[in-house]
Amino acid sequence: MLPKGDELPVLQGVLLGLSNTAGVLAGVFGTAATGYILQHGSWDDVFKLSVTLYLVGTVIWNLFSTGEKIID
Repeated sequence: MLPKGDELPVLQGVLLGLSNTAGVLAGVFGTAATGYILQHGSWDDVFKLSVTLYLVGTVIWNLFSTGEKIID
């Protein structure tokens, strides 16, 4: 993983903004979803959802990631 800005210095601000937005949205929606699940279920349901999302993300990453250089 490269530090932000090393991927494409021209778009450093855009990359930083997108990554921070994704992190904040995950925190907001994750907290709300956890509260909703706990009102209607249990901690087991929360952890099952977390594991499912982790596995789906892992499969998508492995399907689409390559070692090819995309940007010169």
